[in-house]
Amino acid sequence: MNTKKPPLEKKTVNDTLKMLRSRGGFWFKVHGSPYQLAGLPDIIGTYHGRFVSFEVKRDAAGKATELQAYTMKRIRTEGGVSVLIHSVEMAEAILNRIDERMEARRSGS
Repeated sequence: MNTKKPPLEKKTVNDTLKMLRSRGGFWFKVHGSPYQLAGLPDIIGTYHGRFVSFEVKRDAAGKATELQAYTMKRIRTEGGVSVLIHSVEMAEAILNRIDERMEARRSGS
């Protein structure tokens, strides 16, 4: 029986930011305050000209709040990428998909 707990959300955020920054683009962590727009994803950035955001949860059981889900949907409606993740690998897969699509456009596929 595996009783290992998933990493804390803070660790996943920090590890994800490290990976994102190693890949390029511009990334920052949103630190909530009473003076900012509520519901913003935890990590926001740009990657190869695309607006990308990640809402980070501790594990696969984590769900976005209603406001977070609404905000993420608005970002996607405007052409951005907004995804709920619970691991660095999930964020990396999104960047890989963006890279693949860019390469396909360049090669005319």
